[in-house]
Amino acid sequence: MHLGAGEEVGSELCCAACGQPLGYRTTDRLTGLLDRWGWEEQVTQALAESADDTSVLLLLDLDHFKDINDMHGHLAGDTVLQAVATTLKTTVRTTDLAGRFGGYGGDEFLILLPATSLEHGIAVARRIRARLQDQIVPTHTVHGQATVITGLTASIGMAVHGPHANETMTELLRRADGALLHAKRTGRNRIALGDDLI
Repeated sequence: MHLGAGEEVGSELCCAACGQPLGYRTTDRLTGLLDRWGWEEQVTQALAESADDTSVLLLLDLDHFKDINDMHGHLAGDTVLQAVATTLKTTVRTTDLAGRFGGYGGDEFLILLPATSLEHGIAVARRIRARLQDQIVPTHTVHGQATVITGLTASIGMAVHGPHANETMTELLRRADGALLHAKRTGRNRIALGDDLI
């Protein structure tokens, strides 16, 4: 993100455009979701607030996203990422935390479902996959021709954070990432919890 010239507020140098301290990130500008840094900060607080309950982490990776960029151009790919973000926002609760994991060029998304049972987490993951597959994304090719992208699929890795679990957010993320790799290696367009496909 280009921050440009800043203004000093108190003892901090802030971005002239958004007013946030320089170097401080909260929102991914392309998708409107939390960026990775903002997501990590809010997740730490959410896990602490729901320490008495089970929480579920979903790590989602679009399948064959590079093919979309290669076939239609990167601006079409951006349109797809925005459509996926909208799907995530409208599928989860307002108390859930959705973020873009990969940063610039990334096609991975994170969703924390605090105070959520495993069964509910599985239902949310299945609903996301179904809505992505049904999605119709109008866009333009690199040559300016109108086109429609359909049939989006995603692989999803899940990790469960139990009540009073003595586990860092990084460890939880590592487990979800391992499950995601298992989902992708066993055929993509799947949901995995550990080594189990759901």
